[in-house]
Amino acid sequence: FQKYLQSGELGLLGLQNFDSWVGMFAEKTTEFEIAVDTGSFRLATRFSRFHNIPELTAMLASIADFHSLDESDDLPGFDGYTDVLIPKSAALGDYLKDISKRADRVHNREVSREEDNMLKITGDGRKAALDMRLVLRFDEEQPLYGMQVGRCKVSECAERVAMIWHETKSDRLTQLVFCDTSTPRAGFNMYDELKLRLTDLGVDESEIAYIHDASTEARREKLFRSVREGRVRVLMGSTFKLGLGVNVQDRLIAVHHLDLPWRPADMVQREGRILRAGNLNERVDIYRYITEGSFDAYSWQLLETKQRFITDILSGTIAGRSGSEVDDTVLDYAEIKALALGDPLLKSRVQTRNEIFRLSILQRKSVEARLRLEQRLSKLPDDIAAKQLELDCCLSDAAFVAGEGKDLYRDLASRDKKQLASWRRYIREYLAGKLYGYVMKPKDEALIDYRGFTIVLPAGMDEKHPYLCLVREGRYRVDMGDKETGLLIRIDNCLDRLDEHADSIRRQKEVLEQELRETEAELAKSESYSDLIDEYTALLDDIDEELGVNELRKSIR
Repeated sequence: FQKYLQSGELGLLGLQNFDSWVGMFAEKTTEFEIAVDTGSFRLATRFSRFHNIPELTAMLASIADFHSLDESDDLPGFDGYTDVLIPKSAALGDYLKDISKRADRVHNREVSREEDNMLKITGDGRKAALDMRLVLRFDEEQPLYGMQVGRCKVSECAERVAMIWHETKSDRLTQLVFCDTSTPRAGFNMYDELKLRLTDLGVDESEIAYIHDASTEARREKLFRSVREGRVRVLMGSTFKLGLGVNVQDRLIAVHHLDLPWRPADMVQREGRILRAGNLNERVDIYRYITEGSFDAYSWQLLETKQRFITDILSGTIAGRSGSEVDDTVLDYAEIKALALGDPLLKSRVQTRNEIFRLSILQRKSVEARLRLEQRLSKLPDDIAAKQLELDCCLSDAAFVAGEGKDLYRDLASRDKKQLASWRRYIREYLAGKLYGYVMKPKDEALIDYRGFTIVLPAGMDEKHPYLCLVREGRYRVDMGDKETGLLIRIDNCLDRLDEHADSIRRQKEVLEQELRETEAELAKSESYSDLIDEYTALLDDIDEELGVNELRKSIR
């Protein structure tokens, strides 16, 4: 996008080719990750860090707007995901062994790309994680639909969808089911299988629909209206067809992820159907179906890597020069990846590594917070002293107004009414004239003395917000306001209310003193996560030793 929209800026910076851009802003890292057969680790090199983040974010800000949801967007309540774990079957275990052999043959170039390749292997692995019937060959006369294949994603999903359908029948609440891997077509597919199981569990077939059946815009709108009105209560679709531009949130109570997409943004789009303003439900649920020890682990890992990479740029509040931030979404993906791993040792490695990431973030934030507190603490005594001086000056000026200044005011008020009105009008017009002509001047200009105070035109004044200053021992601002006729009245009010102003300054000083005490108390706490990080790092080394990761690392070096 920068090449397309900011070619000139890139040219000025000498970043017109990809290698130079990477040299300035990105970094490739080599990390151990789960191999596609999910039974071992491999070294993989990926782009996973950004550098010079403030500059990159500033450049992007001129061509892109970022928006993140928050509580003020009137979204329904969401207490976290419900993750449904499906045990790995013996058939899946055997199939993954075959996947591993296929991956070895491709890696060793024993087969042509047309015959087999990693993309095909990955696709087959994702299908197997969804349902073994999508990859195994059966006798053509053997019915695949409704087969007793033990616990599987579609059976678990059907039970939960049916349960919610029955429980919310009176309110006619609705649900969405997302599945990208096996869409409606001739032959066995997840959509028809789920529909069959739902009807067997008592769900009305007329209330189940596929987004794929709405082939025109008119049909789509008719279908969406039926969902909003609760006539269609279970809608199934893919991310591409159901995740974008679909407003059916009115009665939506649950979303089900039978599989997961490739991109974090696609997951955001899926869940954006239910976590959306206009949903009439106070709380909603999102279900994720995960097959242990399957390609789900690999898929969640990819989402984790991509999400961490994207988060650095789209957070919008990056202050560091570089980063590989793990936000809540990243940690969540990583946790799901751990759940999907069938091997306890592999699962322990992922969980330990995630904990190190989490503690590292907490440690960094703790150090940053301490630095901010120390900087603030160094300034607070001066701020308190300045506020005390301001208070002393204001109290002295208030005493002057109540004493000598009162006599000056009596002298003014004792004049003939016409003479006094004429004098005040002259003063008002004089001040207003000087005020309007005095904009962004480099220094103050003293005008006249009034009731023992010097009326001053301040330096650097903006013409949109004109004001005067009254100066004696202290300095007090008087805004011009909308009309010049009340200017002298506002000046009199300012002087007559200096006692109230002193009270305000005193309260501000007390707030600063309280902040000083709290800052000192906070800095007295010695919060550090270093020991825990060291403990988990040692544990990770022990796990890597048992898995043979360290030996693999040495052999590669």
